[in-house]
This record gives sequence, structure tokens and C-alpha cells, in this order.
Amino acid sequence: MVRPFTPGLRTRTPSPCHVNYLKRLIAKSSPVAFGLKKYSTQGALCTLSRDENDMLDLPTIGYVYLGEVPYRNALQLQNEIVSQRIKELYGSEGKYQKSDLLSDVLILLQHPPVYTNGRRNKGKLSQTEISELESLGSEYIETNRGGEITFHGPGQLVGYPIINIKAHRISTRCYVEGLEKTIIDICKKFGIEASKLDGFPGVWTAPDRKVAAVGSHIRRFITSHGFAVNCTTDMGWFEKIIPCGLEGKYATSLSQELKIKGYTIDPEEFSVKGVVQKTVASFSEIYGTKVEPLFQVSPKTFEFIQDFLQKSESGNNRL
Repeated sequence: MVRPFTPGLRTRTPSPCHVNYLKRLIAKSSPVAFGLKKYSTQGALCTLSRDENDMLDLPTIGYVYLGEVPYRNALQLQNEIVSQRIKELYGSEGKYQKSDLLSDVLILLQHPPVYTNGRRNKGKLSQTEISELESLGSEYIETNRGGEITFHGPGQLVGYPIINIKAHRISTRCYVEGLEKTIIDICKKFGIEASKLDGFPGVWTAPDRKVAAVGSHIRRFITSHGFAVNCTTDMGWFEKIIPCGLEGKYATSLSQELKIKGYTIDPEEFSVKGVVQKTVASFSEIYGTKVEPLFQVSPKTFEFIQDFLQKSESGNNRL
């Protein structure tokens, strides 16, 4: 849902009362008291409902950070990898078989400004609303992920895990729960307490502040789409919409949360590049498998991605 536009007024400044409320909420309240569900990330690796035998010989996941990639290019890249993996795994007869061609991959990147909508809200925005969003200097794209409208842009780390959950012996529900736990663990590494809010998607630092969005798509056990963590994102972009269709809820970022607490922020530490390694570590810990540089895990998959991006930049792909 798009917030109503006021002619000549494109931004909204939080009132001093609201800022003071946020400070009091962080300083004095516990997430549990407001219905936030806490996940433990301490101790042994999270098994996501798997036993010790299930955890043996899990595939290594390769990760790659691609910098800034236009959303349409990244969407087509995901579709190409998923289609190729399904073709390799099931062959012409449609029967599942093991394959060592393209590997599991965690794609990390940023997007230029873009508003995306999920399956639940496809086709519901008027052309006037779409034009208003595009007039801000962003794109508007509808996708097959779950959820409703959200924003992606500079200062936000986007993760697209394309993995075979059957090989990792986890259900769809456990996989999505793992994405949430991964983000919660990332926040913990920065000293930020975050949790899942019962009844609402994503990861939250308070009942009305969402630090990360989660939306996944799974086709024949191969995942795509994933998560988006606000690191140093300009929150003004979110003020033009009702993120994920949730009235009375606001987007926040890792840097904003610590600023409210009065901490001095190191721009390098909270840049997207600064968050990448913590994301890789958390993803590995939560899913209980190794996550290593993609060019080491699967040169073929690394080359597949590089070739696609080069063709995209040269205009050979019709995006």
C-alpha cells in the first residue's frame, strides 16, 4: 500500500515526542514484554528441527558479494540459476538426482532504489500510485516472492540464498525460520536485540520498528529471494509506502538503532560491506553448514554469475 501523497510535501520528520518515545522504549523495555518472540542463538549450532544424523555431510554453500545490481538483473539471475539447478537435479525425466554442477549459493548485493511488491499485493496499485513512486527516482516491480510492498536501495544488504533445501534436510517452514534467526544473530553481533514479532513477517527491534524484511520463493526444493537488512538505509524511502502493508509500523536500520541509544557509529562498520562478513558467519551458524567464498566452492557457479552480469551490463540480456 502506498501512503497518500501531499502535494509539495514529500518527507515526514518524526516529532520530538515520537523520538523521545523510541528512546524510552529502547532504554526501558524488553522485546518479550511487547509480544516479540525471542530465538536463542547461543550454544550449539541451530539444527532447525534436524538431528545429528541429518547434520552430517551437508553441502557447503558458496557466497559472493556483487556490489550494486539493478533489481531486474538480479531477479533474472535468480531465475536463471534456479531453472538451471532444477534442470540439473531432475533431468529430462523429472526424477530427483544428485548433481555437482551448480552449487548452493548465497548472493549478497545492494540495489539501486526500487519498490517491489509480492504475490499478495500484485496488481493492486493504481497506475497513479506507481507513477508517484517512480517520480521519486525509483523503479516499481512486481515479483513472485511472498509478502507485500517494500523498498530496496543503497545502504541495505540484500541476501538471495539459492539452495537445495532437500539436500540440507530442512522443510520450507524451517528454512524461512532460519532466515529470521540469521538476521536476529546479525543484530546480536552489533549489540542490537531483535526478535520475530508474532503475527508479523520480518525481524523487529520493537513492536513498531522493523529492521529487516523476509520473503522467499521455493520451486522444487530450490529457494530464491530471501532477506533485506537495513544497514544505513535512508528511511525516507519507506515513508512513501506502508511497508509490507502494516499500518502503524516503521522501518529502522542497524545504524539508526544504535544512534537512538546514543552510540557513535563507525560508517565503515555499518556499511553494507561491513555487514557482509557478519551475515556470512550468522548464516553458517544458523543453518549448521560451511559458507565459504563461491569461487572456492564452485568455480562453475561463480563463472555462471559473472558471465550473466557481463551480458547484462553489455545489454545482451533483454531485461
